Amino acid sequence: MNFNVKINSKITWILLWSMAGLSFLGGILLFPLVVATAKAAFVSVTATILAIELLLLGAAILVFTLLSRDGDANFFLYDRKTKRNVAEADLTFERINSRMGYYMTLISSSQEQVWAKNVLAGESARFGQRGVYKPLVAYKMLYDLIELDRAETWELFTGADAGVITTLCRVLGSCGEKEMANTLIEAYEGAESVEDIEWVRDFVMGNAKYIRRRMRDYVLRNIEEFY
Repeated sequence: MNFNVKINSKITWILLWSMAGLSFLGGILLFPLVVATAKAAFVSVTATILAIELLLLGAAILVFTLLSRDGDANFFLYDRKTKRNVAEADLTFERINSRMGYYMTLISSSQEQVWAKNVLAGESARFGQRGVYKPLVAYKMLYDLIELDRAETWELFTGADAGVITTLCRVLGSCGEKEMANTLIEAYEGAESVEDIEWVRDFVMGNAKYIRRRMRDYVLRNIEEFY
């Protein structure tokens, strides 16, 4: 079970601080208003216990809030201008795409090299624990073709070595994209003319919105892996 909870939501932060404050306030007020004036020993003891429990609850909430403060820089959430992580709800595809653009420069010198070499093959520390970055690299390879949308870039796909495409599709299949992976393999194997390249382009371009959504969903689903 993962207890590594990160708080980067302002609303959650305010609510926790409010709860801690109310608990402290309730515990403090019980002493002069009830304990000191209670005539029955039972009421006095009960009120004392309740006051102590409220103070302990407030302290527990305060400690949890401080320990859970999202102070570590997340690869996708960290904003260099504000020096803090943005809320997960504010994480846009544009931010993810920009960060992945930077990440791609760490594993390859150019877009051509990404398709010329089987960068996704094998295990490597550069892909994070359990290869968490691999599906994002696969998505990004396809999305870069969409963004550039030039004949020579689509030919990077159709002209790639079979091992590159097989690995790419295997990685996509591992994160639930089996239908897309199968279609890409069929497109690659059948691409022998300009018309075939156009078919590949139309298929990938037609899935641009889907790829954007899936990339964001994947990042959010695995957000704790990117600290």
